[in-house]
This record gives sequence, structure tokens and C-alpha cells, in this order.
Amino acid sequence: MALNRWSLDRIVAWVGSLALIALFVPVGTFFALHVVSAAERSLADHGLWMATSVARQVVKPLLVEDDLGLYESLRRAASADSEVRYLCVENARKEVVAHTFKDGYPTALGELWKGNSGQVVRFRTQDEPLVDISVPILAGQLGTLHVGMSRAEAIGSMRRVLWAMGGALGVALSIVFLGARVVASRVSQPLRELEAEVSQFPGQATPGIRRRISGTPEVESLARGFADMTERLKALERERAATHQHMVQAERLAALGELAAGLAHEVHNPLDGMQECLRYLSADPDKGERAAKYYPMLQEGLERIAEVMRGMLTFARSGQKVSLEPCPSASVVESLELLVQNHLRGRKVRLTWQNPGGCVCLCDRQGLEQAALNLVLNAAEAAEGSDDPEVRIEATCDAQWVYLSVEDSGPGVAEELREHVFDPFFTTKPAGKGTGLGLSVSRQLIRAAGGEVELGPEGSRLGGARFVIRMPRAGSVE
Repeated sequence: MALNRWSLDRIVAWVGSLALIALFVPVGTFFALHVVSAAERSLADHGLWMATSVARQVVKPLLVEDDLGLYESLRRAASADSEVRYLCVENARKEVVAHTFKDGYPTALGELWKGNSGQVVRFRTQDEPLVDISVPILAGQLGTLHVGMSRAEAIGSMRRVLWAMGGALGVALSIVFLGARVVASRVSQPLRELEAEVSQFPGQATPGIRRRISGTPEVESLARGFADMTERLKALERERAATHQHMVQAERLAALGELAAGLAHEVHNPLDGMQECLRYLSADPDKGERAAKYYPMLQEGLERIAEVMRGMLTFARSGQKVSLEPCPSASVVESLELLVQNHLRGRKVRLTWQNPGGCVCLCDRQGLEQAALNLVLNAAEAAEGSDDPEVRIEATCDAQWVYLSVEDSGPGVAEELREHVFDPFFTTKPAGKGTGLGLSVSRQLIRAAGGEVELGPEGSRLGGARFVIRMPRAGSVE
């Protein structure tokens, strides 16, 4: 029987290989780091000794300002040690007065010294890794001597250790693979018998396999698994049928939503005509006492129906594609102020507008104004019950977003209701006072344009709720 991808020999080989890798990698890494650490400590000690020795030699040339003698001392010390790559002297004012660089003193090295003063600094050039060791000259009164030593030998030692560990790992892996083949051959015959038994019962449970097939616990477990396969398939079929039923129900709900949107549209048109007729009848100066009593009640009921229909239409259309354009925050706030004045005329709510301008968001203007208007009207209604009713509208922006916040002096949103305020048809208003679609529609309008509407966790500075519209920033207005 041809063993498949996850046959026993491969499982043993992979597990053994992973175990060896898990052992060799940390051990090899530890030894490599230990070797390179020891080599670098030795290099640092050697560099410190050399730097201290050269620092004593350059005291006299520095005191008598003998530049030629100073350079000669550095050159002799550099040529005497093959691991030295440069020697450099800084005076007390951190100015380089002598060095052994063939192509001139690299200014980047000075920046490295500034950030790591008095420390052993490891860095890499285009040619090789280096370590910089600095010692003060005459207790720092004459400046600092820097010695650059090559770390190539230390890195080479680490590589040699890694190569040796890699070779040992390769030998160990070969042994593991050979052992895996031997183990697999000991169970191949029971597996062939199991294959023959299973092939005789392609469509029914096979309890006899449990008695006829003997072998390792894994083989017996596999036999039991095949015997129970039919029952599991039946259970999966029942789950599939239930899932299909749920999908059908979801499709029915979606169709019902479309039907509701169409119904709202069809009701809205004759409703406008009925309201117009009622306004005409209400304006009749000769209407009777009964008409004068019931016309306002009828008008209120029709307006309530119209409000619900408008909410359903807006909710149904809120998922449609939008047309994005750059919208200056100043222009949006000005338009919003005009819309709000018409809706709040005669209501004792103080509106505070803060619009510094200079921000442009990418939005669907009609949707943004509709969402902002919903938030302001909700805030005004919430603030009316406070001692000092106030609504504050503020436009701000940062490098990525433009924010339009609306906060009120109302009672705020209870903690247990915060996660539900954007749910469709959820409202805290009394029956007949709200549809519960305003915030849900506002969020969908803003999200369709790539923004977000959020209920601020910190609450309003006025004491009530604080809602924030966040839109992507498109640029700034001159």
C-alpha cells in the first residue's frame, strides 16, 4: 500500500526532525553566541590595552602640538596590529586632530561617537564589521583616543560553530529518517488489511473491522474511525440541511426587506396627496366644530405615517453606492446651520458652532449633511429637558481625519444602552415619538463614504451625549 502524505513514517520523520531542530537550534545558537561573545570580549580587552598604550604615547605630541609626531605615533600603532582598522584622536572640543583613515575622516563616525560616548560601539561598514573602543587622554583633559578593531574573526568563529552544528544536525536527521522507515515497515501489513476491509464497505458502517484488524493502537483507532464514518456523514447531512434552511430563511428576509422598501415608496406617494387634501380642508374657514376637532388628529397621524415611510426609504437606500467629492468643513457646517435653523425654529435650544475651517473631507455631501442633521436634531431633543438646553457643533481635523462632533446638555446615554443606540428601530423615545432609524441610517450613510459615526466614550463637556462623525481627510483649504 502506498503510504499517503501523512503516513506513519513521515509523521515519525517530521516529529523527530522537529525535535532535533528544536534541540540543535537553541544549543547551536547558544554556542555560537558564546563563542562570538568570548571572541569579542578578548577583542575588546586587546583594543582597550592598545588604546591605553597609544593614549600615553600621544600625550607629549598633543601638549607640544606636534602634529607630525602625533600622526607618526598613530601610524606605527596601526601598522603593528593587523586587527586595527583606524586610530583617531579627538581633542577636548570634540574636534578630530589626527587619524589614520586613508580616504579621509568619515563624518558619520563622529555622529556615532556623539550618541555612544565612552562606550564600546559595534557597527558595520561596507567592508566588514567593526568595534570602536575609546579611552580618555590624560583623564580626558587632552581629548579622547578611538581605536577601531575588526570583528571579522569573531564573526568567523560563530560561522564555523554554526557550520559544525549544521553538519551534526544533518547526520542526526539522516538517522531519524532511517529509523522512521524501519518503524513504518512494522505496521504496513495491518494497514494493508485495513485498506482491504474498508474497500468492501464503501457505503455502510463496518463494525467487523474492530475485531478483524489488530495492530498498533493507531491502526485500531483508524479502524474504529472508519466504522463510525457513516454515522458522522449522516450527522453532517443533517447539519447541511439545517444550514440550507437557514440560508433560505435569510433570503426570505432579504426579499421581505426589498418588499418593505417598495411598499414604503408606494405608500409615500398617495400619502403626500392625502396630506395636501387635509391641509386644504383644514384651511376652510367654514369647517364645522367636529372637523376642527378631528382634522388635527388626522394630520398628526398622517405625519407620523410619513415620518415612518421616510425613515424606511432612507434606510433602504443607505446601502447604495455614493458619489464622493471633496467637501470643505466650513461649507458643510454652513449648510447644516441653515438646515437646523428651519427645523428648530421656535425651540428654546442654544446652538454653539465652532468651525475654524481649513479642513476638507472626502464624502458624499448629501449623506454627510443628512447624518449630521439627524445628530443635531436628536441632540436638540435630548437637551430640551435640561435646565440650560445647549447643543455644540464643532468641526476639527488632523492629518488623516476630519471630525464633526455634536454634543448636548441632555441626560446622556445609559451605559447598558450604548451598544444598542445604532441598531435599526431601537429608540428610547416614547411610543409614537420616534422610528429608531435615525442613528442607524446616519451610520450607514457615513460608512458608505468610508467614514464612521461613534458615540464618544467620555461623554459631553455639556453633561450629555457626544456623537462624532469621522470622515477621511482630502486636503486643506487655503
